[in-house]
Amino acid sequence: MITCVLKATTPAKRPRRPPSTTAVIAQVQSSLQIVSQSANQPRVHEELLRAAGVRLDRAGVALLYKLRRHGDTPFRITSLAALLGVDAPTVTRKVQQLERLGYVAREPDPDDGRASLICLTASGRDAVDRVLAAHRDRLSRLLEGWDDDDLRTFGALLERFAESLRTDTEAMYGD
Repeated sequence: MITCVLKATTPAKRPRRPPSTTAVIAQVQSSLQIVSQSANQPRVHEELLRAAGVRLDRAGVALLYKLRRHGDTPFRITSLAALLGVDAPTVTRKVQQLERLGYVAREPDPDDGRASLICLTASGRDAVDRVLAAHRDRLSRLLEGWDDDDLRTFGALLERFAESLRTDTEAMYGD
């Protein structure tokens, strides 16, 4: 007769954080909610565009920004849609609008003659650069009065947090 002994295992538990750390995380959470809400307010976006001298909606700016951020690499509509997290017909309509404004152009896809690639024009590059400059000006105003050490520390910690966020998002969604 063979006797088996089963050993009960429990899933690994996360270590409990001390109450002081939990309070700091709650403070970070609250602060991030304020940052997110403030950054996503339509009137803030409108003011930044006004300061930049650009007449465009948020979706248009997001598309131009993605093109600019990726080194002005031309993209297929489907690739842009994936980058923006929207469907291809939505991007097609936005690209048509941006083409009429002269911010993007289509070029033939060398790998597929039926498809075209979307690229940023000089005018589109200028528009997105002006919006980014308006963002930097706003940040400068918000950080006015901070000493250099605080700015460096904040920048380094925010960059570290952003990298953790990017890595976590890529692990979750494969982006």
